[in-house]
Amino acid sequence: MATLRASFSVAAEVLLEFNEMVPAGERSKVIQSLMQQALAECQKRTEAIAEEFDTHPDFRIARGDTAAFETAVADGLDK
Repeated sequence: MATLRASFSVAAEVLLEFNEMVPAGERSKVIQSLMQQALAECQKRTEAIAEEFDTHPDFRIARGDTAAFETAVADGLDK
């Protein structure tokens, strides 16, 4: 996997303590791991919202509208 450099603003006291506690050779790995955890949590929340939309009875009408719209969106695009 290619790597990229990034610049983030972090409270000085947090960064100073992080740099004291985490060895220089491990910092990028730790930050990457934390980012991956945050991404997984965001994905989990998004999937939970989608699941609720797909199954909750209050969204029945909206699901019908969505299905009709999805059919219409592609109508005639193959011409």
